[in-house]
Amino acid sequence: MPQLHEYDLDEPIFIDANIFLFHAFDDPDHGDAATDFLTTIEEGRVRGVTSPLVLDEVFFKILVQEAAAELAKPTIWNIRKALEDPAFAQRVNVPVRKYKAYLESLLLLGLDVPEMTASIMFAAADIVADTGLLITDASHVALMRHKGITHIASDDDDFVSIPDLTLWKP
Repeated sequence: MPQLHEYDLDEPIFIDANIFLFHAFDDPDHGDAATDFLTTIEEGRVRGVTSPLVLDEVFFKILVQEAAAELAKPTIWNIRKALEDPAFAQRVNVPVRKYKAYLESLLLLGLDVPEMTASIMFAAADIVADTGLLITDASHVALMRHKGITHIASDDDDFVSIPDLTLWKP
């Protein structure tokens, strides 16, 4: 399995949410590898592509982790209720906004976030039926195929089963 630190191709690579999350949370196992990889995008050595669905997942998980740290019983329902309090919402969104600013800087440095269209999502539904992937992962594959991307940065082994993709792991 190719390792992410070895990626030096002159082809774009799709970045899955877990790479951003390893970086955001300074994951003890993969945080350094994710940071080093994202640095190659910052420096223009690698052309990174991701999707609006990845951004959604990243922001959601950062928000939930921050909110869960403040709640005795951090269920999604309790988080939703707590977010009705403007002070709580402001507090738990601090790390989301911080990471949003980082991603905005990556956009300025060349990260591409193409639109996710209805036709791409329809293709994703077909990919689910053909491969057994979950719809979010299938949407990544559909977007990649739409854009002609054959490389993905992810720690998700489900992508190994997709014959036209090369999975690069941290």
